[in-house]
Amino acid sequence: GLIADIQPPDLETKVAILQKKAESEHLPAPLPMDVALFIASNVRTNVRELEGALVRLVAWCGLNGVEITLPTAQQCLKQFIDTQVRKITIEAIQRAVAEQFGMRVSELKQKNNSRAVVVPRQIAMYLAKQLTEASLPEIGRQFGGKHHTTVMHSIGKIDEQRRNDKSLNSTLNKLQETLNGC
Repeated sequence: GLIADIQPPDLETKVAILQKKAESEHLPAPLPMDVALFIASNVRTNVRELEGALVRLVAWCGLNGVEITLPTAQQCLKQFIDTQVRKITIEAIQRAVAEQFGMRVSELKQKNNSRAVVVPRQIAMYLAKQLTEASLPEIGRQFGGKHHTTVMHSIGKIDEQRRNDKSLNSTLNKLQETLNGC
């Protein structure tokens, strides 16, 4: 097996990707550099999201009959950029769950398998899967190196219990509201 370290592209690469995509979209005018920089610096996730933002901008400008400028890009992509900025992290989930259950974040990551620690950890893993784009192995790593099958078990267990336990469902909803308000 070949090991490859795949990093998100840097700003210059993102701008080049946007310019190339704009060229392939056959825009009436080249993509202004300030617009490319605005999109590239605000879309942090991946190339698909970057190209999606450009396609959305091109379509919006086409439908409204306006040319692509920085102010139109800011207006059109406001919702899109806001959701990018408000990404929920596994660390934020761990802090919220720890606070909810009156414990420290470090306790969620320990190898302690007492019920007082396991249930909050399972809830945090469940929320991490629901609210982030992290893979199961990544979630496991964030919880003290747990195996991805442990994460799968935790998610399944909380998902099943949530349907029958109104108290757990209420706790999960409260935590989601807290995290979405961040």
